[in-house]
Amino acid sequence: MRARQGIQAGDVINLDAGCAYTDSGNLLLADTEVQQRSGWLRLDLRGAADTGGCARGAYANLLGALDPDMKVIGLLSSSFASAAVPADFAAHAAAIACDGAYAGVDAWEVWNEPNLPGGSYLSEVVFAELLARTSDKIHQCGGDAKKVVSGGVTPNDPIGYLQQVSTEIGAHPEWTDHFDYANLRATINGIGLHPYVKAIDSTTYTGDTGTHQPLWNMVWQFTSNSALEFAGEPVYLTEFGWRLPDDDGVPNHGEETTEAEQCFNLVSAFDHIAGMPNVVAGTWFTLKDFGDTGRRFGLYDVNGGVRLARSGYVNDHCNGATDGAYNTDAEQLQWRDAVALAAAGGRRTDSGMTQAAAATYEVVLAPSDSPSYTMTRSTGSLALPLSSFYPPLPVGTYIWRVNKIVNGLRYPGKDQWKFTFQGKPAPPSGATATPAADGASIKIGWVDGSNTEDGFAVTDGATTANAPANATTHTWTGLAPGSTHCYRVRAFNAYGASAEIGPVCATTPSLPAAPSGVTATVVTGTSVRVDWADNSGNETAFDVSDGTSTVAVAAGSISYTWAGLANGATRCFQVRSRNLVGHSPWAGNACATTPTIPAVPTSPTAAAPTGTSIKVNWADQSANEWGFEVSNGTTSQVVGANTTTFTWGGLANGTYMCFRVRSYSLAGYSAWTAYACATTPTIPAVPTSPYAAALSTSQISVSWQDRSTNETSFQVYNGVSTITVGANVTSYTWGGLAAGTYMCFAVRAVNLAGASAWTPYACATTPAPPAGPTGQAAAPLNTSQIRVTWQDRSTNETGFQIYNGVSTVTVGANATGYIWGGLASRTYMCFAIRSYNAYGYSAWTPYACTTTL
Repeated sequence: MRARQGIQAGDVINLDAGCAYTDSGNLLLADTEVQQRSGWLRLDLRGAADTGGCARGAYANLLGALDPDMKVIGLLSSSFASAAVPADFAAHAAAIACDGAYAGVDAWEVWNEPNLPGGSYLSEVVFAELLARTSDKIHQCGGDAKKVVSGGVTPNDPIGYLQQVSTEIGAHPEWTDHFDYANLRATINGIGLHPYVKAIDSTTYTGDTGTHQPLWNMVWQFTSNSALEFAGEPVYLTEFGWRLPDDDGVPNHGEETTEAEQCFNLVSAFDHIAGMPNVVAGTWFTLKDFGDTGRRFGLYDVNGGVRLARSGYVNDHCNGATDGAYNTDAEQLQWRDAVALAAAGGRRTDSGMTQAAAATYEVVLAPSDSPSYTMTRSTGSLALPLSSFYPPLPVGTYIWRVNKIVNGLRYPGKDQWKFTFQGKPAPPSGATATPAADGASIKIGWVDGSNTEDGFAVTDGATTANAPANATTHTWTGLAPGSTHCYRVRAFNAYGASAEIGPVCATTPSLPAAPSGVTATVVTGTSVRVDWADNSGNETAFDVSDGTSTVAVAAGSISYTWAGLANGATRCFQVRSRNLVGHSPWAGNACATTPTIPAVPTSPTAAAPTGTSIKVNWADQSANEWGFEVSNGTTSQVVGANTTTFTWGGLANGTYMCFRVRSYSLAGYSAWTAYACATTPTIPAVPTSPYAAALSTSQISVSWQDRSTNETSFQVYNGVSTITVGANVTSYTWGGLAAGTYMCFAVRAVNLAGASAWTPYACATTPAPPAGPTGQAAAPLNTSQIRVTWQDRSTNETGFQIYNGVSTVTVGANATGYIWGGLASRTYMCFAIRSYNAYGYSAWTPYACTTTL
């Protein structure tokens, strides 16, 4: 916090909306950084004279919510109460000033800009009466603790105006009830000023940033001009500022200026105010614009967008360069960029655009006794070599400032700095040390950073060699291979030497390390690939030798393919690395033998295992093949080594195809075998004349006519299960049946191509014993005969048997009775009957019994 720095918040409550906080009021409460930076707040107490309204309480609540370390100037303007009756105004002012809820107000400013024609203008006599009566009332209730400040006067003849006000106060003692005021100084505790003066232009201004001459010229009349009666009186700068353009956007460097220059003037003004004698406070106008395009003074624009001036207010700089310094070692001016716009994501401007972070820096420089900057240089870095000024700077003392430029907008530096140039050349930069390939020299390079050197000194710490002005290299010779050397470089002239740069070190190359892990691998029948591990980082090539000839391959290689060999040739290989210093020893003795063409396979055969494929077989006659190629004369298939069969599928039924086989290896292909041919089968013809006949109670004979010559079997089907029989078979006995079984059969021919259609069904029934008779009965005919009767229930009987438990009598088919004779009178006898045929007997009927007469 700066003790004298302050802000005016403007209209903070809305009298037409229940005294809710305005945007400015909410912004004041929300921006704690502005509060913490502010030593003072000028609070416009509009409408607070109305004790029946909401304003009095709203302002009291606002005061309680603010930073307690911030002092408050309570403004009693025309918006507080009318000046038409000064005594009434004074009474309203005393009522609020002596209200305990307003104890946090440190000074009471009576009226606003009384000498400004139009608006709030008051004649000298009216303002004198208003000021005298109000001060009398406030001091009567609050004593010296209540400070009264005269309303801030503008640059419109402020001294003459206040002198007349002072005279009027002394001439009217009747205005006061409690105190006799002889003049203005006796009446108040401070003079309010509104020093709206011209802005200074940072692009030409060569004074210290803390010196704001136009501001000082006005304030000095009240603080330090002993010729005037107000000298030494406490001064409150209750309004000041510089506004942005309101019409064509073109600043005139008067009161109206650019956003960056507004910030520069704000920082300069507060720096100056901090050191002004008798100045108690300075409050910037204003926190936020309020819609008047002619009064764009705010730290925030009308939409709440942050202006650059806020950075100046809170951070004491305008996002420009800070901490400027003269680096005598580097012979350069350097600084810090206090705010990185990129990290902040850009900054909102009144136009709603955001600034990109890419910045350039404008360095302005002049001799220390110059009234304006005479030299300008731009750079994209945070340093500027003095050698960039041409003609070269003379020895002497200079002042300088840095302005940051982003998207064409200038952000003036906060400070001006001073340095004394001794005339020494700037040091070189970018030193390098590069060893020569021969291992005997190192080339030292640098960037010439000066335009005033007489030469350059290059040293290895023991010996120094000189290079002429403008040189950028020097070669150090006579070095041993594999040795390390470090060098420093500096520029020099008649004024002395620059700082040294370096050390930069380099090691001269040595013999490369020998490769290792040499192997030889057959690639084709006529080539071998030689592989190795590269153990050196400084070879320029590798040599690969087969003992007779040598081939050079590039540095960094780890393999080479040796071609043009004969089949079955054996070669052994060595590898070495080399550079300009020499060769490594040979490494490895890796051998490989190229392959020979394999023997042709023999005994090819072809047979169809299915209706859509042919299986090709052959005898493997080689031990070195990589595989076999099987061809049908149009296309080929490849199988692996040691394979002796391949099934060629996807063929149509009845396809005739021939095949040949050859072996192959890296050396090439053997000759083809002779062709072996086969035909895939077709589906056989359907058999005809199916016939079924029962052979016994448990067997049916099925027969058919064979209509095909290429079946491999027949299938006999009873609707549930299938039996297969061999080729050329024309019958089958289906056994295991129950007597009386009715069964139908279909037959089809089958081979590798598939199955024919089924024949129609042929059916037969196995024979069975006859059904047993029923309705058996026995009745006596006389004393020696009994009639036995039954019902015939079968159609296939051969006859019937009648059984009396002892003997059996047989009668023919279709009989339904029998007379059993030769019995004694009163003989009791029972009879059972059954039918029979060639396939068996039915069950006996139950017994039927009777007694002869």
